[in-house]
Amino acid sequence: MSLETPPSDFRFMQQEANPLFLAEPLNLRLSLLAFGSFLALCGIWLLAPALILHKTIALPSDRNSAIAAEAYRPAAVLAAEIGGVRGDLWAQAAFTDGRLIWPDRATGPDRANLARLESAKSNAEAGLALAPVNGAAWLFLAQLPVAKPNAGDARTATLLEMSYFTAPNDLALAPMRLQRAITSGALLDKDIQEFVKSDLRLILAYRPQQQPAIVAAYRSASPQNQSVFEGLAAEVDPAFGQSLHAGPPK
Repeated sequence: MSLETPPSDFRFMQQEANPLFLAEPLNLRLSLLAFGSFLALCGIWLLAPALILHKTIALPSDRNSAIAAEAYRPAAVLAAEIGGVRGDLWAQAAFTDGRLIWPDRATGPDRANLARLESAKSNAEAGLALAPVNGAAWLFLAQLPVAKPNAGDARTATLLEMSYFTAPNDLALAPMRLQRAITSGALLDKDIQEFVKSDLRLILAYRPQQQPAIVAAYRSASPQNQSVFEGLAAEVDPAFGQSLHAGPPK
């Protein structure tokens, strides 16, 4: 007696019952599940800092804005720790210590302020190590006080140069960079002088209301720096250069 050939649907059922046959779609599902979980974790990693820190902290431009930014310091530091490799978050954490740029001369530095200063430097340097194109972070480091101002002139010049290289036409940074250069030994650097002229052109063209602040910085500078800046200002705008010899800014 001859055996009949099994029907095709029966062979299909045998294949379907085969464990090896069942393993293929199972492995695919597991792979998709793992990939989906990874994407979900990445989304949480990106979203969590934004939920913790509800606003972007910019480099403070004056003492009042620095005091306002200080209130966000715990949230900014936590967001940076969660972000880990996000240099922008570490820079924002540093900016919340912007009050250190305008120290209280009446009380002077104490242990708490010195520790805060080291923390601010560390946060800014961490941000620049991860995102070295942040011109504001370079400027922040250039503005932080140093123990020996004269010894820090070379470092200040280097930091200012990096700020100029990474954000050469940033109008928001121009007034602060100019004021820092005028009141430090960095102004004696020939490269810095060219950058100063560039920032001065930007301010005179687009933010003339900043002129009194620049004149005030000029009047608080050393006689040597005043002489250098007078020459630079005369090259950019002779009328503005002449105004430096006028009375105090109103």
